[in-house]
Amino acid sequence: MKRAILGAVAVATIALLPADSQAQRRAAASRPVQLAVGAGVAMPMSDLGDAVGTGFNVAFNGTKKLATAPVWLRGQLDLNMYGSQKVQAGGVEMKTSGNQIGGIFDVGHDFASSSSAKPYVLGGLGIIRNSLKQSMNGVSVSGDKTELGINVGGGMKFRLGGRTAWLEARYLAAGDFDALPITFGVNF
Repeated sequence: MKRAILGAVAVATIALLPADSQAQRRAAASRPVQLAVGAGVAMPMSDLGDAVGTGFNVAFNGTKKLATAPVWLRGQLDLNMYGSQKVQAGGVEMKTSGNQIGGIFDVGHDFASSSSAKPYVLGGLGIIRNSLKQSMNGVSVSGDKTELGINVGGGMKFRLGGRTAWLEARYLAAGDFDALPITFGVNF
């Protein structure tokens, strides 16, 4: 009698396991947006790299995983502050600094991996405000322009304590401002 009960419990447990894992996947997909904060270095590229120096990047984002697919959506607020660069020409010193602030909407894809580090790619569009300030012999001129930006990159997700952390590099182009932010972040 005990063997029959144990056998029935074992069969029921095995039969219910797939349903439980599907339920877990549905619960993960219905989870609210996961918030994250990140910071890192912002390297100006192209003509912007001639005008300003390397700076820092701060990012705040929310990510929503889609159902059982390896695809996710992410909205991000991004701030890139570039260092000042001084140029001496003909006895005149010119100092230039700049920044970018904007909102970006990305679609990402996680790749399957047996490692604890999970690679991903992402890309998307956003609205970016580019600002540049130039000073020459005590006279300052500044300007800003809001542009449509494109964002393409990749990174790795990994466990850090009880949280998920990530390290990513993205190419960000908005008007004449091209940059390579490299960001380390933690999900909450």
